Amino acid sequence: MNDKAHSEIRKIAYSLWVEDGRPDGQDRRHWDKAKEIWAYQHSGEDDAPSQPGRQPQKARPSGRGAAVRQRA
Repeated sequence: MNDKAHSEIRKIAYSLWVEDGRPDGQDRRHWDKAKEIWAYQHSGEDDAPSQPGRQPQKARPSGRGAAVRQRA
């Protein structure tokens, strides 16, 4: 993982922690969820669209983190 990815994941994890009310001892859960969100946001970056001007459709993950995905 490069420095940019690590920094982005850290920001997502922080946002999740704040959304959860800043609980103690949940850093690993927030970090793992942030990595999932980051991976989803960056999935298919190297894939070219099938038609010019159109982006490929991706399934949206359900659950926590939807607000973070929209803000980033």
